[in-house]
Formats: sequence, C-alpha cells, structure tokens
Amino acid sequence: MRISRRRTRRQVIVWTSVAVVIAVCAAVLPYLEIRGVAAIPVAQALVPLGALLLLLLAIASLIFRVWAAALVLIIGAAISGVPTLTPIHVGEACGSDARVTVLSFNAKLAGADPAALAALIRTTEPDAVMLLEADETLVDAVLTEEELADVLPYRTREVTPGPANGSVLLSANPLSGEEDIPGSEFDQVSAVATLPGAGAVRLAAVHPPPPVWQPNGWRSGIDDITTWVQQTRDDRLIIAGDFNASLAHPALRRLASDLRSAAEAAGAIPWPTWPEQKPIPAFTAIDHIFARGATPTHWDSFYVEGSDHRAVIATWNLCAIAK
Repeated sequence: MRISRRRTRRQVIVWTSVAVVIAVCAAVLPYLEIRGVAAIPVAQALVPLGALLLLLLAIASLIFRVWAAALVLIIGAAISGVPTLTPIHVGEACGSDARVTVLSFNAKLAGADPAALAALIRTTEPDAVMLLEADETLVDAVLTEEELADVLPYRTREVTPGPANGSVLLSANPLSGEEDIPGSEFDQVSAVATLPGAGAVRLAAVHPPPPVWQPNGWRSGIDDITTWVQQTRDDRLIIAGDFNASLAHPALRRLASDLRSAAEAAGAIPWPTWPEQKPIPAFTAIDHIFARGATPTHWDSFYVEGSDHRAVIATWNLCAIAK
C-alpha cells in the first residue's frame, strides 16, 4: 500500500507539473509576438481549439481527482480563450434608422462557383459586396448571373491580373473617393458609398498576406491597415475581407480595438470561417467585418462551392453623423 501511495503521489506531482507547463504555454500564446517566426501566428490560429482541449484535460483530471492539475488547466483555458472571444458592446447602439448590409467573400483564386455566389447575393440582398481573390472573369460572371449587374451597378477599378490578387467593391449605391489601402501584395480598395436618405459610409476590402510563408509581411500588412483605419477621417467606416488573422492574434486585436465586429451580433463565440470543405472542419475565424459609426444587428456565414472560405454577411445600423 505504501508503494502504491508513493506511486500515486508521484504520478499526481508529474501530471500537475505537466499541466502547469501546458497551461502556461497556452496562456502566453495569444499575447506572443516575435517577428519572422511563422509558427507563432499559425499556432495562434489554433488557440480556440487549444482552450477546448485544456478543458477536456481538466475534466479528465477531475475524474482522476487530480484537483490541482484541473484548476491549473481551467485557468490556462480561460486566460488563453478569453482574448479569442468576440467583444460584446452591451448597451451601445446607434439611434439612426439607416441600415446597410455588406457581404464579404474570398473566392479562392477566383475558383468559386459564380452561379452559387450570385444566388447567395440575390437571396441576401446586400447593399455592397467585397470580393477577394477575384479576377475580372469571375466578377463578370457573377454580375451576369441573376441580373446582378442591375442590382450592383457600381464598382471600384478593375482588379489586378492574377487569380489571387484581385479585390473589388460592388455596390448598389454610387461610389466616390476611391483609394487604395497600403500593406499588401493583394489589392486592397476602399470607396465612399452614398446611401439614399442615410448619407455616406466608407467601405473597404482588405486582404493582407498570409503568415505561413511571409510572417513579417503579414504583420506589417495588418499594422498598415491599422494605421490606415486610424488615419482615415470618415465617421462611418466598414472594413471587411480576409484578414488572415483571428482575434487570437494580437495584431488583429489592435486593429479592431476601436472598431466593432459584426460577429458580436451572433454572440461571443468566434464562429470559424476557414478552412471549409477540407478533411478537417473549419477551426478559425479569419474573415471579418468591422465598423465604426455603426451597430451590428445581424451576422451570418455561408458556404459557397469552390472556395475554402465561408462568405460572411452583416447588417449594420448606421450612427447619425454629427453636424
């Protein structure tokens, strides 16, 4: 019995020590930033799954009555998981009746099914569409389907040639003040849409490079978008696209710190948008719609055949502009 108790005590100490190491690593990861190390942002994309894994390990520890390990794992799960949650702004709402609905979608090397995308646009009736990784052939095909050329008659400039490079804004309302957003090898465009009876709102489609092969370019790209957001003077701004980052990444949390996420309309859980239709289920939310001068009232995501990204759609109540 003494030998058995000693072994049990030793096992408890070992498992608790392992739990401390795991919990500390998980807790630190969402706050870690080291330029040039691609493994860190890649690992951060897995933080929500890691937090769930820690909770499962905590339950296992409770079953085996390793109380200290269970407590440590629960604390580690909380510290790592909380930054990934969509911030909820309780009681902050715009009093204006003006509304705008936007849809954002990465067409994956212009390979998305134009008929399926056009059907989604026709069904959801957005006022503006942000298309990433789109070429002119795809844009023309989408606008030809469902007579969308009449529904979305305004657009930004022709996209840069290449299946991955193109980004475009399609709008039901006139566009003006078009400008490019720095920070990416892909197109990043913005323009001001004038809404009937509601005034102007600047729309932006962004697509920073992925962190896998170019972590410095990814970090600089998100930082450049953050600077652009801070410097643009538009009271109403809606910025959407494939950010190649989730709220588990400190750089994206900085970008979104003065903005509201449309996803808060669906609750605090960060519903994943990538990768779709893969052997593993979607596990990270990297497609976002953020805004200032607006309150989100609806958010949803949809699968479109031919892309590994889900399309995201959001409806916003626009705040009245101070005169």
